[in-house]
Amino acid sequence: MLNLTLKNHFRPLFAALFMISANSAQAADLIDAWHAAQAKDPTFSAARAGAEAGKKKNDQAKALSQPQVTASVGVGGANTYNKISDAQFSAPGFGSSGGAAFKTQTDLGADLRWNINAEKSLYNAERSSMAQQLNKQAQLADVKFSAEEQQLMLRVSKAYFDVLLAEDTLASVKRQRTAVAKALEVAKGRFAEGDVAIIDTHEAQARDDALVSQELEADSNYQLAVAALADLTGPTEQALARPAEQASFQSLDAGQLNDWLALAQTNSPYLHMQQLHQGIAHDEINKHRSSTSPVVNLVAQAGGEEMRGVVGSNRSDLSNHSLSVGLQLTIPLFTGGMRDAKYAEAVALEAQAKDETEASRLRAGQQARAAWLGVAVGKSKIKATEQALHSSKVKLDATELGKDAGDRTTLDILNAEQDYFMTRTALYRERYQMLLSYLNLAAVAGSLDEKRLVEVNSLLTLKL
Repeated sequence: MLNLTLKNHFRPLFAALFMISANSAQAADLIDAWHAAQAKDPTFSAARAGAEAGKKKNDQAKALSQPQVTASVGVGGANTYNKISDAQFSAPGFGSSGGAAFKTQTDLGADLRWNINAEKSLYNAERSSMAQQLNKQAQLADVKFSAEEQQLMLRVSKAYFDVLLAEDTLASVKRQRTAVAKALEVAKGRFAEGDVAIIDTHEAQARDDALVSQELEADSNYQLAVAALADLTGPTEQALARPAEQASFQSLDAGQLNDWLALAQTNSPYLHMQQLHQGIAHDEINKHRSSTSPVVNLVAQAGGEEMRGVVGSNRSDLSNHSLSVGLQLTIPLFTGGMRDAKYAEAVALEAQAKDETEASRLRAGQQARAAWLGVAVGKSKIKATEQALHSSKVKLDATELGKDAGDRTTLDILNAEQDYFMTRTALYRERYQMLLSYLNLAAVAGSLDEKRLVEVNSLLTLKL
């Protein structure tokens, strides 16, 4: 028989990741894996940061209705010359005169200007639409995070059960090889004694050679599954909790299909996201529709200018201060066709969003139906496969008795053993797939949370 000792230097790492230690009777279960992934997974961490960023959209929406205050100051050098002719002049003690002329001049002046402007929107339909968009974008970020949280639960669960299935498959192949090795040893001994023909030895050897390839593949799949789970949760030296051999899955009630379809087509996080996209697209239409509406602002402004210079040999100072409060009406008249083009684009994008929303609704229903069948039919398949496993074990025992009586050949035993181990692996696969379908059903309806995960986790126990 071929020695399967792997020379891959990663083998000790993978072997250490999920083997139970000699002095420990604890196991890493599905909840442990979920909690570890929450702290480690970069995709989930990015979604959490995105949700925090999305919350600021609400603050941005509020800011659109708040006063906007700006201040400016400037300093520089300037020469000024102002002349007023034909002015009417009057002053106490000087009387009045017409045709007066005034001239002011400053050379090499130092000019300081400052201005404070405060503006409060009283009516701005375009900004109102922008605020509604920002609030919906904040909701969208929150829904995206919720969806990513549920997706992480599904990814962790799938990776967890992939490891269990890979372990089961590898163990099944190893047990089958052990049985074949025993049959090969018996065949060789009986051939040496002249009791049987060489054909029994060849059949057992051929089956063992085929199992060598299967074991290599199963071992490779196991290492890949362990690495995939470790990428999500980090490595662990604990064994993984798994369903007991006689575990019952009847407590996982799928309920009525129509109820799940209704939930999926109203509560699906991906449908909710698409509905928000549609709402944002509608607000975009309103924004461009109202871009030609009048804008009314309350405006307050204070400013001043100080200039100091010389005129000839004399010093010249100029001071100017102003304060104003009032209403400002702005009416857009012509945008060069930009507004109409943006409006038409927004209308088309809303139509696209509506169709995508309907597609999401249909897809949610399809996913709910598939997941529900995965649970409802999965339970029946598990029962059927359990019966098939029992039958294959009875067949194997009967074949072994028949071989002892001379009614069955070594090939018959090898085939019966293969049927038994293949059925055993199929049972494990159907168990894990049914559990994943149950979680997927909750996810598509937007109700997958840690409580559901605990419900599935309660079916797992430590296999010592």
